[in-house]
Amino acid sequence: MQPLWDRLDHAVIVTDCNLDAPGPTILYVNRAFTALTGYRADEAIGRSPRFLQCPRTDQAVTATIRRDLLEGEFARCTLVNRRKDGTEYLCSLVITPLVGLRGDTEHFICVAEDLKERHAPDAMKRLSAELEQAQTLIEDMERRQTEAEEVINRQHREMAIVTERYRDSLAQLDAIQERLAVRENALERSSREIDRSDFELHASLEELRAMDEELRATLEQMEDANVQLGRTNEELRRLQAADADKLQLLASASHDLRQPVMSMGLFLDVMRSRLGEAERPIMGGLLAAHLSIRTLLEGMLDTARLDAGAMDPAIEPLPVALMLEIIHGEFLPQAEMRGLRFRAVPSSAIVLSDAQLLERILRNLVANALKYTVSGTILMGCRRCADHLRIEVWDTGPGIPEASQRSIFEEFRQLDNPNRDQTRGVGLGLAIVARLGRRLGHEIGLRSRPGRGSVFSVTVPLVHSGKRRRRY
Repeated sequence: MQPLWDRLDHAVIVTDCNLDAPGPTILYVNRAFTALTGYRADEAIGRSPRFLQCPRTDQAVTATIRRDLLEGEFARCTLVNRRKDGTEYLCSLVITPLVGLRGDTEHFICVAEDLKERHAPDAMKRLSAELEQAQTLIEDMERRQTEAEEVINRQHREMAIVTERYRDSLAQLDAIQERLAVRENALERSSREIDRSDFELHASLEELRAMDEELRATLEQMEDANVQLGRTNEELRRLQAADADKLQLLASASHDLRQPVMSMGLFLDVMRSRLGEAERPIMGGLLAAHLSIRTLLEGMLDTARLDAGAMDPAIEPLPVALMLEIIHGEFLPQAEMRGLRFRAVPSSAIVLSDAQLLERILRNLVANALKYTVSGTILMGCRRCADHLRIEVWDTGPGIPEASQRSIFEEFRQLDNPNRDQTRGVGLGLAIVARLGRRLGHEIGLRSRPGRGSVFSVTVPLVHSGKRRRRY
């Protein structure tokens, strides 16, 4: 990486991950750093970046940087620093944690520039602001949805308690009615045996009155329980309506956020055609980030539509070849930027499915493969199985243990993200694949071996030769 960083116009500083006093240690600087500060690499390596600060450096800003890095987030700030010759300059910094294969921060990479030389396009600034607003809105929507789910679960538990009490009251009423029937039979026998003593008859009547009082008390308890149950049902309906409104708001927000994300994709496509080979790794990271944001928004929109029951499949004949070609063309630049081989084996099969929903399943499977494959190949192809076609996505990723293969299709589950770090996605892709598969009646399959890779598949009915083909 050193030759690439030395060709950058911005100063690059690589440090270790020690944030305790006196701070991290500089491990590498590029040539632009020397041009910006006046310090050679041998004068900076082994020292803390704090030696660049001056008396006018804002200590509150440096404290904020340390807090953001401790939370595992990137830090963006502006500081007043001092060059080797003693002159001061206003410096813009972007510090990003470098996460290793185990998910821990191993280094920090700082990109610095003199604000007098900033020349980023206004369009990219506006796009960055829109993305930050989108991330804030998404986090707020997820927090509100979690709170609504907790309230609904609590109401369900309270309703279960009230229902159990109602059942106990019914059981007591049945027991009282049975006892009343026994006493009434005893009274009838006492009437037929009028020659028996009045004392026994009086005792039976007193017992009957006591049972009647007990029955009235039980009926009053049942009425109170019915009133409480009605209130609980009304509260549950109110919460369900509020949850539906939140889902509608989430769907609307996700739909509105598509425009800036699409604009970002167009900007990245223009930049990719203008950058050289040396900048391909950087562009690969940008394309991966764009894919992550786009997948997250589409996943949220699909989840909201599924929860609202707004997805009605339109089943019709579909040519598989064109669908595979479109998906391959969409993801190929991102695979190449990451140094991966991505192939799609052509197929002449015609299947019965919904075009939009089946494409969404395949796009999520390919996006999942790109996310977890570090090196090697991703292959998309088809196999005929009697009167069905199994469309498969192969990857050379880390593989999935057998004990975890069922749980990865659950919402908000990521095997390499047990703490649910929101910066790494929310784990909706495979959950949406499973739900769309059930909605379409298509079987979703998985074969995987740890260390060897995974094969995800969707099995779709084939069209009989007498049916007409649909133009995709």
